[in-house]
Amino acid sequence: MEFSSESSWVFLYTLANRFEADVLSDVLEKNGVPYLVRSFVETAYDGLFVPQRGWGQMLVPARYLSAARKLVASVLESLSAPKLYESIEELDPSLWDQLARRDPQDVCRRAAVTWHASHQSYRIPFLAGAYTCAPAQKVILPQEGLARPTVDFQTGLVLLHYLLEAQDLPLSGRWISEKEIPSGHQFFTGPHALPLDAVVRRMADAPPRLAEACAALGGVPVAFGDMGFALVVLPRIPVQCIYWHGDDEFRASLALRFDASITKHLHALDTIWAMVNVFVRHLMAALKTSSRNFEGT
Repeated sequence: MEFSSESSWVFLYTLANRFEADVLSDVLEKNGVPYLVRSFVETAYDGLFVPQRGWGQMLVPARYLSAARKLVASVLESLSAPKLYESIEELDPSLWDQLARRDPQDVCRRAAVTWHASHQSYRIPFLAGAYTCAPAQKVILPQEGLARPTVDFQTGLVLLHYLLEAQDLPLSGRWISEKEIPSGHQFFTGPHALPLDAVVRRMADAPPRLAEACAALGGVPVAFGDMGFALVVLPRIPVQCIYWHGDDEFRASLALRFDASITKHLHALDTIWAMVNVFVRHLMAALKTSSRNFEGT
């Protein structure tokens, strides 16, 4: 049930896909909250804005905004709860099918990866290591040099979308925060905020661990913040990891910066968010190894 009689409609939430739209619409309707769904797929623009703005937007009357935000937060928390979408077997089968139909030479050119014809698989550099992806067998395997050699749902999601979407384009040379990615200021909040606080807590008693961990992931120092490192997460997706020491006025903090071309290689904001989650898991694993090294000194 959508309503159009309310006079003052305000933005509530950026929808990543039809699934979110259906789930949130159902919850709002059951709780008596009027809403409007504005889809960028079903407009005359035929989905032109989807990579930049998300699948669509949900609006509610201003007087319902507070209650609607609480309902949305509750739903998103349940959707992101542990044991949901953890296994690579839960990936959309159409992603595998699309990749299996692609010309390997084209994929390699666009994504800057390597095709091994004898194994019918791609080698995908990731930080200081690599993954192997065999589309016909629907298999992704960790290879050498990975700090966290686990292949979960988000790892598979990111790698498949990267192989399908990456473009043979130069880097822009312009570094931006997640909030500067188109529609990022709306998307990367609440349950989609970048999970960087856990990294800061892990290294709070020994910030030099960050330097050791980033070096283990193939990072090189850059002159930003109190400590900064540039890392290549995927061949066409570099990331800067920037740390500021805390003091009496401000607490320690960590931020990520992305080359402005990132949406050319991962089209959807939720895929970029998943990529950051995977990166952070590798960084946390490298910090754990670094922690053991510090304890041994």
